[in-house]
Amino acid sequence: MDAKYAFRHSPAPPTEHLYQLLGYCTALGLPHGHLVYAATTRDGPTEHVVRRVGITVTAHALDLDRPPAELLTSVSELADRITAAPATSRAEADVPPGATGQ
Repeated sequence: MDAKYAFRHSPAPPTEHLYQLLGYCTALGLPHGHLVYAATTRDGPTEHVVRRVGITVTAHALDLDRPPAELLTSVSELADRITAAPATSRAEADVPPGATGQ
């Protein structure tokens, strides 16, 4: 997971953020990474699949304009979603040979 204190103005994260998280996932052998952004909307998460590598990046937005109690609830719900994701390494996942991105 990588948290950015940057406002997300479109559903797609900046390319450099995707590449940075892709690097983390590749180095750690993870099939899924999460980007968390500050936001002024309550947009749902968006998934971005990196073709030929087998890594998915999900971008989440936290609405910082919400009252503190609501923001804490949002953070708790986000943590639950992230920790509920399978903790499978790419080595254990069904990634075709040669699709390691290396």
